[in-house]
Amino acid sequence: MPHPTGRAAATTAAIERAALELVLEHGYAQVTVDMICEVAGISQRTFFNHFPTKDDALLGQEHPGIDERAARRFVISTGPILIDAIALISLPPSDAPNIEQRMKVIASSTTLLSRQIARITAMENELREIIELRLEHASPTAPAARRRDEAILITHLLSGVFRYIGTEMGAPGASFPEIAERTRDLLERVLAS
Repeated sequence: MPHPTGRAAATTAAIERAALELVLEHGYAQVTVDMICEVAGISQRTFFNHFPTKDDALLGQEHPGIDERAARRFVISTGPILIDAIALISLPPSDAPNIEQRMKVIASSTTLLSRQIARITAMENELREIIELRLEHASPTAPAARRRDEAILITHLLSGVFRYIGTEMGAPGASFPEIAERTRDLLERVLAS
């Protein structure tokens, strides 16, 4: 769905804000599209012009993606590959409207967490290709099949790291930058042991 502009953007933001606030107050299962419409001051028709479902309003239009600049640096870097790979995924900026609320809401619902993980999983092939390029750069004479298998394993491990970050966002007072940094530190300790 394209990013709205002007008045449409304001309506989209109002819907997202109302949905997030309601779920934080009442819980995911108790919130309905009607409740969101009432708080946002819009009709159901307007809601569905902006979002196909309640879940889509809660997940927002900002999707995780591959950070192209980070990918270029990653391919030629020499640090610990799994730790370096964390930087490949760009999430909405931590100062984006509602990001802290959104992460808490996503972490509070297995349905939303599964959908968010599916968004990241959709990037797995691209992640695997980038990781395989890094492995090729680091060991150009290694057999291609070995590099492919290692890239697949690292990609799956990376998905688990992002699942962990997502669930940690449900903790009271959690902020995304702190959790991402703490996760990097934890991962370094785990890999060093």
